[in-house]
Amino acid sequence: MKPILFITDANFLSHLLRCIEIAKTLRNRGEKVIFAATGIYENLLKYNQFDYYPVYTNDYNHTMKATRASMFRYYNPARLRNCVQSEIDILQKIKPKVVVGDFRWTLRISAEYCKTPYAAIINTIWTPYYSLFRSISEKMVLRKLFGRKFMEFIQPRGQKFMMYRRGRPFNRLRKKLGVTPLTNLHTEMYGEYNLLPDIPEICPAKNLPDNFKYIGPLFSKDASLPVPKKPGLPDEPYIYISLGSTATIKMIKLVFKAFENKKIPVVMTTGKQKINCQKPSNFYLFDYLSSKQAFKNADAIICHGGQGTLYQALSYGVPIIGIATHNDQQWNMDRIANLNLGIQFGEDSCSSQNIYDAYIKIGNSPLYKQNCIKMKKIIDSYDTLNLAADAIMQYAEEKEKKELSCYET
Repeated sequence: MKPILFITDANFLSHLLRCIEIAKTLRNRGEKVIFAATGIYENLLKYNQFDYYPVYTNDYNHTMKATRASMFRYYNPARLRNCVQSEIDILQKIKPKVVVGDFRWTLRISAEYCKTPYAAIINTIWTPYYSLFRSISEKMVLRKLFGRKFMEFIQPRGQKFMMYRRGRPFNRLRKKLGVTPLTNLHTEMYGEYNLLPDIPEICPAKNLPDNFKYIGPLFSKDASLPVPKKPGLPDEPYIYISLGSTATIKMIKLVFKAFENKKIPVVMTTGKQKINCQKPSNFYLFDYLSSKQAFKNADAIICHGGQGTLYQALSYGVPIIGIATHNDQQWNMDRIANLNLGIQFGEDSCSSQNIYDAYIKIGNSPLYKQNCIKMKKIIDSYDTLNLAADAIMQYAEEKEKKELSCYET
């Protein structure tokens, strides 16, 4: 039996966990599943009993610096070559029937070179088919130089030019490897087949091709993280703060200051990030909690606006206060705010008082909770993991049939 191979960046908790969730579903169906991943969270693969191989992965600090600058400078020629060569080596060694990638923008080249079917997990907001406006991140260097209004005015042409420029090193490598060149970086981000871990009510798309499929929200389940059995959480309502894997020390200090000396219990999960400042006495800190634990008595969540965390909160009907630290988090929170599911801030432009006031506003405005409950009902209607597993297996079977047909001919 040929295995299914997952390749992702284990420096980022959300991308690794959503691969683990689909992989566990496939494994429960009797499929052999292997990972290739390197990063600070790779121990979670061992915890979930997956075999895995190391793969060249960009340094976490480099990736976060590029992300927060909003200029898509993730790869220079050397990093690009190292990623692709490492992926090719693994694909040729494992010979999977299908490779599934998440936040591995080099994998499309590698899969095409090895003639391996490639299914990508990609947020709708990253695709060229997302139908809503993408605001300009306050972290973007050019916005700081030229201002928000000017950057929004030139955005459509500017983004097209930037995607073309960032795609040129990929095309040079494609030509060297004898692989068909593509249009720009946008087309490198997705695969031959694509799973969108979204719902159209939050992330709508237009002119979506047949090889893109909404599967519903995809986030970690309760058995995938090493959580305490009896965490000793407050019995009364509390604020839940999730730092994920991309929160900054600035964000941590903001939320500490917002709620210190307040008679409000605060439960915070750190994702094992180091907390290098004094914890207020009303804060309960944990590396991880299960969603049932974290949202048990939560009346609001404060987070960075990552996609998985937002959907997880909405699956419990909990309103959101988002403090974006980079562009796609800002885009996510634009939508949350527009739908009155929560309140958004940018990390550089908000204060601790703003955060506290937002919490009070959410508590005094039933509309937020009501809207979140409505969205919860939509999310509950999706059988995401089985939809994803079905789609991957169907895609792999169709590719196998096509290959056999070509061979017989």
